[in-house]
Amino acid sequence: MKRFVTQKTKTFLIVLVALVFLGVLLLVGTAAGGVRLLAPDVASTVEKRTGFLAECGWQVDPATEQSQQILIPEHFSAVYESYNELQRQQGYDLIKYAGRNCTLYTYTVTNYPDKGQTVLADLYVYKNQIIGGDVHSTNLDGFMIGLK
Repeated sequence: MKRFVTQKTKTFLIVLVALVFLGVLLLVGTAAGGVRLLAPDVASTVEKRTGFLAECGWQVDPATEQSQQILIPEHFSAVYESYNELQRQQGYDLIKYAGRNCTLYTYTVTNYPDKGQTVLADLYVYKNQIIGGDVHSTNLDGFMIGLK
């Protein structure tokens, strides 16, 4: 008895394999510094934003939250390119949001080891998704590092 696979079955199997392959690429991309996979509303509340920072190892004071709308420029200056390199190193890429408005949330970090300086955590949020961020000192000779 011969078995025949119809063209419809072949097409279905090809599409299924392609979807599985894309899913694996997305998961591997996260581990390799690619797209970060986060819940759709990971940044919709102060609790979720501060919880995310806690997962990164940063304790912040929710009462210090400040927010402002910012426009990510369409064309990056050298300074913005340098900042975006820090973002790419941690799996973000602000170039994807060039020309768009986002919200910048800023918190005071309470668990930075050097108590002699003010340290802030910034989160860039677009449509309740974290698209970038950093931890930095406000001192003149301060520092800026990634979230993790």
